[in-house]
Amino acid sequence: MNENVVKFRRPEKKPEPPVKKPRGPLPGWVPWAALVAIAVAIYVVQQSGWLGG
Repeated sequence: MNENVVKFRRPEKKPEPPVKKPRGPLPGWVPWAALVAIAVAIYVVQQSGWLGG
């Protein structure tokens, strides 16, 4: 009876690819913080009247 039993092996799992880290040492929020800082700087310059208008 044992000769009729088919033995199965688990298929080998491929190793997972390494997770991509953000490029460079900067965290992901830095570009957004820079955009907000530029926007605030433009607003301050406009309110001070340096651009004329």
